[in-house]
Amino acid sequence: MHSAFFIRNLEKFYHSLNKNHSILIVWLIITIIFSIQGLATFRYNNYLIFENTWRNLIHQQNLYLLYPGYHEDSNHYGPIFSVLVAPFAWLPNGIGLFLWNIFNGIVLFQAIQTLNISDQAKRTIGYIALPCLVVSMLSEQFNPTAGALIILSFTQLNRNRGFWSAAFIVLGTFIKLYGIMGLAFFFFVKDKPRFILYLIIWSIILFVFPMLFSSPDFIIQSYQDWYHSLVHKNQTNIADSTSDLSILGFIRSILNLPNMSNAPAIISGCILFLLPFLNIKNYRKQEFQLYILASALLFPVLFSSGAEDCTYIISIAGVGIWYISDKTGRTKKIILAILLIFACNLPLAIFPKIGKQYPMFMSMLSVPFFIVWLLIIYKATFYQSLPSEESKQLNPNNA
Repeated sequence: MHSAFFIRNLEKFYHSLNKNHSILIVWLIITIIFSIQGLATFRYNNYLIFENTWRNLIHQQNLYLLYPGYHEDSNHYGPIFSVLVAPFAWLPNGIGLFLWNIFNGIVLFQAIQTLNISDQAKRTIGYIALPCLVVSMLSEQFNPTAGALIILSFTQLNRNRGFWSAAFIVLGTFIKLYGIMGLAFFFFVKDKPRFILYLIIWSIILFVFPMLFSSPDFIIQSYQDWYHSLVHKNQTNIADSTSDLSILGFIRSILNLPNMSNAPAIISGCILFLLPFLNIKNYRKQEFQLYILASALLFPVLFSSGAEDCTYIISIAGVGIWYISDKTGRTKKIILAILLIFACNLPLAIFPKIGKQYPMFMSMLSVPFFIVWLLIIYKATFYQSLPSEESKQLNPNNA
């Protein structure tokens, strides 16, 4: 059954390439250009961090320490990530980096293709994502795949594939905590006990799997090290206002309160995020669920002190989904235009000294994304389906 699932997905991927080949070609060109640029300028430190985690895993060396002989900075992803990056770590850095960027771009592209929307809408999302795709490829980041896992956890659930939806949620969470946003779709699950069982099964599998390449003691210790790594990174981001490009960083900058706790803003954000779920009667409506997906893609970036410009490739997918779902016409086009200017870092590219001197301008990147998120929350909370939308209900047998 599972082999048939993969074959069907490969066939659908082939057809999606034929229908949306133009945007795929643009994505691939961007990936190739900036992979070459990264190699030519020796700007691929993030990739070196990632591929070194595989060697550290098999040699049972701390996954989260600094290794100045190999790279600057340190790893902040879960132990299972070391296994994911293994095929690339076996290759020479030039080839590995190139294929790594291709992999991340293709995974996000394919995730967008699984959305139950028109081909034109998929192309629109693809083009909207271009500025953030450029930034992501320059940073060799995993973020495109992190966003893809959230999307796939949504689309597989709506195709009555709860087993695979749970897999994507757990994988995304065990690599980068953003994946936990997939649990927002739990509200749409009909057979909740079965879905919880799937989550437990995949949690056990993905927790144990890295042990095959190291040892149980090392992996258990690595999860403790990961926790301490994330706590330390959060404290560092708060202290350094130039490294936190979330809405939290913007609030701290504009209020000139560098030591302000994130807790009040995060709690407020969680309350707002949950408001649309009071709209129970529209749980089965396609447009309503797309708004929830868009919100789930925006929320973890906006309210994470670890948000960087390259992280917004996750949120830009949510912006694209909002754009093709919203019916406000001219207003959404104006908002999108402003957002894309900030997404390109155009103001700071023109006036780089301002960004260094005034950190607030760096974190302003989050503001248009935050405005879009608030619009999504409003639309979803007060969503009323039109008569023509009544027939557009997603799979009522989600499991």
